[in-house]
Amino acid sequence: MKPPAVAVLDVGKTNKKVSLYDRELNVLAKERTTIESKDLNGLEVEDTGALLTWFRSALKKLAADADVRAIAITTHGATLALLDESGKLAHPVISYSAAKGAEIQEQFYETFGDRAMLHQSTCTPDLGFANMAKVLFYVKTRLPEVWSRCRHALFYTSYLGYELTGVRGIEPTYVGNHSYLWNFARNTWSDVARQLGADKMFPPSFNPPWGCLGAVKREMAEECGISVDCKVGQGIHDSNANFLPYLAQGYDDFLLNSTGTWCVLMRKSTSIDLSPDEIAAKVFFNLDAFGRPVRTCIFPAGMEYDTFRGFTLLQDESDSAAVRRVTREKKLFVIPGVLPDASAFPGAAPRVVVGGAEYSLDNLRRRTDSPMTPYRQDYFAALNLSLALATRRMLAWCGVKKGTTVFIEGGFAKNKTYCELLASLCPDQSFVLTSMKEGTSLGAALTGWMLAENLSLEAIGKEFTVRTTLIAGDDFGNLESYEAEFMRMASR
Repeated sequence: MKPPAVAVLDVGKTNKKVSLYDRELNVLAKERTTIESKDLNGLEVEDTGALLTWFRSALKKLAADADVRAIAITTHGATLALLDESGKLAHPVISYSAAKGAEIQEQFYETFGDRAMLHQSTCTPDLGFANMAKVLFYVKTRLPEVWSRCRHALFYTSYLGYELTGVRGIEPTYVGNHSYLWNFARNTWSDVARQLGADKMFPPSFNPPWGCLGAVKREMAEECGISVDCKVGQGIHDSNANFLPYLAQGYDDFLLNSTGTWCVLMRKSTSIDLSPDEIAAKVFFNLDAFGRPVRTCIFPAGMEYDTFRGFTLLQDESDSAAVRRVTREKKLFVIPGVLPDASAFPGAAPRVVVGGAEYSLDNLRRRTDSPMTPYRQDYFAALNLSLALATRRMLAWCGVKKGTTVFIEGGFAKNKTYCELLASLCPDQSFVLTSMKEGTSLGAALTGWMLAENLSLEAIGKEFTVRTTLIAGDDFGNLESYEAEFMRMASR
C-alpha cells in the first residue's frame, strides 16, 4: 500500500519544485526544474504552459510511490493572470520583473494618488512593476484590446489552482502582498482596485489557504495516477507560507528574518501605522493566513553581499578578530545601496570607504581588477558589519521589543559572523537558528494536510517541532563607535 502524502507545488521566480510530504511532515520525494520567463514582443511573461506541463509530469512520477491526498500551491508574489469569458488566458501572465514599470509610473500615480498617500492607505510601497495594480493599469492603458477581453483576474497561486481544478478562488495572503489593491484600514478592496474595476474581476469570497478550492480535474487525475478525490487548496504566498509554521507552533512575539537574495523580515502587528521615515524606507504590510496585518521590511541583502564580494578574489572567512580590527581602526566601511529604491539607508551612495579614499559602486564595477583583495578578511568583516547594521535598522522598523525572538533562516543563517554580529548589536532580542529546511514548502505542506484531514493550524502545530539553536554574541570591539561613523557616512 502506498503511503499517504500531500504534494506541494512551490513556484519560485526561476526554480520550481514539487515535494511530497508524509503525515509526519517529512519529505518523501522531490522533483525540481528551472523554467525561465519568456519574451513576448518585448514584454517578459511567465511560461505557465511549460510549468503546468512539467508539474503534471513530476506529479505522475511522484504519485507512483505515494497516495496523494491533497495538493498545496505556493508561489512568489506580485503576479496575476487575466482570463477571458471562456476562462482562457486573455494574455500570457506578465512577469513582475518585466521592464515596463517606467512606462507607466508617473501616469499611475497621477491617476490614483501620490506614493505616500497610497502607501498609507494600501500599506504598499512603490516597488516598480512588482505592484499588481500597475500590471492591471499597464494592460488597461497599453494593451486595450487585451483589456477588452478580460473578464476575470486571479492571483498566481489561485490561477495555478484554477488550471488544476477549473474553480476560481481567492485567499488573503496574496492580495495583501504590496499590490495597491487592498485597503488595510477598511479591510476591503482599495480605491485603486475599484477605479480599475479589479474588485469585480476577482472571485467574491475569500477563503483561508487551507480551504478547498476543488478536486483535481478528472483528466488530470487519470493522467497523473492520482485519485479523482484529491483536493487542491486555495494556495498561499511564499513568504506567508514560510511564516506559517511559527504561527502553528504558537509563537507570539517573534520575527522571521528569511534571508537570501532578499532579506524579508516579518512580524505580527496590532496596528498598521507607518511613520514618514518608515514610508521612506518602504516598510509595508502583508496579510497572514488569517487576514491579519504583518509588518514587513525587505532589502536585497544577498544582492548587496554578492555584488561587493565580487570586488575581491578571496572567500569569506572573516571572524571576530577581523571585525575587531575593523571596529578599532574605523577606516574600512561598505555602504550599501545596490538597489537605491530598496536600501536600508535611503539616499546613501553605495561605495567602499578605505581611510580617506572612496570607491563608488559604479567605479568598482568598471574596474577589471579586484581592488578589495589587499584588505583580505577585513573587507568581509566590513561587509558583514554593513549588512548586520542594515538588518538591525529593519528590525527596529518591524517594531521588535525587548524579548522578541528573531528566527534567521536561509542563506545568511550559515554566515556565522553576520549572525553573531546581530546578536551582539541587538542584546535585547534573542536570535536563533532553526531546524527548518525549505520553510516555504513546509508551510504549504501544513495547509495541504489541514485540508486533507480537516485540521486546525493549532492542531497540526502540535504534531511537529521547530528545533532552535540560540546564537551567542561575541567580542567585536567598540561596535557603537563604528556604527556612529558608519551612519555618518550613510547619511550622505
